Amino acid sequence: MAIATKHFDKALTSARQIVLRFAAICFLDPRAGTWQRLRDSNDSTLLRDAAELVREHRTSLNIELAKGELSVAQLDPARVLTRLPAAANDLNDEYEAAFGLLVSGSCPPYETEYVNSKLVFQRSNGLADVAGFYRAFGLEPSDQLPERHDHIVLELEFMAYLAALEVTAQSKRTALWRERAGVCRSAQQRFLAEHLAWWTPAFAHLLARQCPGGFYEAAAKFLAALIPAERAILGVAAPSVGPVEPSSIDRPEECEGCTLSELGRVSHI
Repeated sequence: MAIATKHFDKALTSARQIVLRFAAICFLDPRAGTWQRLRDSNDSTLLRDAAELVREHRTSLNIELAKGELSVAQLDPARVLTRLPAAANDLNDEYEAAFGLLVSGSCPPYETEYVNSKLVFQRSNGLADVAGFYRAFGLEPSDQLPERHDHIVLELEFMAYLAALEVTAQSKRTALWRERAGVCRSAQQRFLAEHLAWWTPAFAHLLARQCPGGFYEAAAKFLAALIPAERAILGVAAPSVGPVEPSSIDRPEECEGCTLSELGRVSHI
């Protein structure tokens, strides 16, 4: 159902789209030209201004952080770009060290890897629900570098796409397009609440631990600061449930030394 958008802020929504897309590029497979795209971002005043607008928005400044989220003060692309390796091959090496060649890394970038592995039905339902969101807006993952629908890059790109679509719909200034803008805003709220927000802080936390001092630690912290900013601006409450440790890691049911322990006790979905 569409929601009212009388308080629509074109500059803020456009800024969110830019910041979300930058975050997505940070986690994109380097084979897609990621290094050059990030290097080009170094000179982007638009990106810096967009991040500042999102970071300094009154709702972002007042958000109460959920487990694993970081202060919006860390939503600064310069902190990420200063860690960008000197060459594309070096970024590729860091990517493979962080994520490996298979899903079985210690910080998988897939949402459903953070659902209890015993709940196979819920995991498949979650993946199908993400795909359903994409299809509702006529989207399918690229054939060039195919990925599961629940990959962090695709989820961030989808949020960026919805923000851009909302800006376009609002610019039409007719009742029909205002309704479509409301649909876009509602979809952003739902997708953030039901998918992106509940698992990404844990993913970011694990990735930062995996890559101390490297590019992906900085990217992870940027992501962990982006989620509360998004929640604040879209009016989405902190998740009521949290992720389990990725199912690809062998662990006992109760693990006092769990790598997610710094986030507090996580809930089993």
